[in-house]
Amino acid sequence: MNLIVDIGNTRTKVAVFDNDAIVEQWVYNHITKECISSITQIYPISKAIVSSVGKEENWQNILSDLPRYIELSSHLKLPITNMYKTPNTLGADRIAGVVGATVLFPNRHNLVIDMGTCITLDFVTNTGEYKGGAILPGISMKFKALHTFTNKLPLLSIENFVDNDFFIGDDTQSSIAMGVMNATCYELEGFVNRYNDVFGSINIIFTGGDAIYFEKRVKFPNFVNSNLLLIGLNKILNYNE
Repeated sequence: MNLIVDIGNTRTKVAVFDNDAIVEQWVYNHITKECISSITQIYPISKAIVSSVGKEENWQNILSDLPRYIELSSHLKLPITNMYKTPNTLGADRIAGVVGATVLFPNRHNLVIDMGTCITLDFVTNTGEYKGGAILPGISMKFKALHTFTNKLPLLSIENFVDNDFFIGDDTQSSIAMGVMNATCYELEGFVNRYNDVFGSINIIFTGGDAIYFEKRVKFPNFVNSNLLLIGLNKILNYNE
C-alpha cells in the first residue's frame, strides 16, 4: 500500500492507496509523528511520497519511521513532459494536480484550477506536455488585503458570502463579498475563454478547499475533485517505482 502526504499552506492531507484506489484519508491542521504512526499500525505501507509547499518544517522527522519515502521535487521522473522554464521553482502541488488530471482525463487538454491559499491555473496538453499557467491571490488573501490596506473595511471570510446570483452589494459587507467573489469568477472565465480560443475545447478541473464555492458560479463546464493532488502524487510514486 502507498502512503501519500500532501503538506499545503493551510492543511495537510494524508491518504492510503491500494493500487489506484483511495482506502482512507485524513486532514490535519498540524501533522505529527504520532499521526503517521497510527496509520502505519493499521495499514502495511510499502512506500510513500511527500509533497510539501507549506510551513511544516519538521516533516522529515515526522516521516522518519517509514521504511522509505520519496519527496516530490524537480528531480523525480514524471509521467508527463515538464515544459516549465524553471522546474526547480515550480510548486509540487501544481505538478501533482496536472498529473492527477491526466490520470482522470487522459488524452485531453486539461486546465487545473486549484482554489487554495493562492489560486493556481495549470495547463497540460492532450499529449502530456505541461505548459505552465498562472498564480493569483486566493479568496482569503483578497479579503485580508482589503482589510489590511484600508482603515475601515472589515475582515470577511468566504463563509460570510451568501451564495446567490446578485452582483450589487447593498451594504459594506455584501459589497466586499460581491467584489471578491464575482471578480474571481470573471478572472477565471477570462482565462478559460483564452485557453479555449488558443487550444480549442479544454477540460476544466477544480480542486482545493474553496472550489465548492465556484463550481456553479462560473459560466463554463467543470469537474470538482478534492483528491486530485493525492491521485497525482500516487501516480508519481508508482511511476518512480
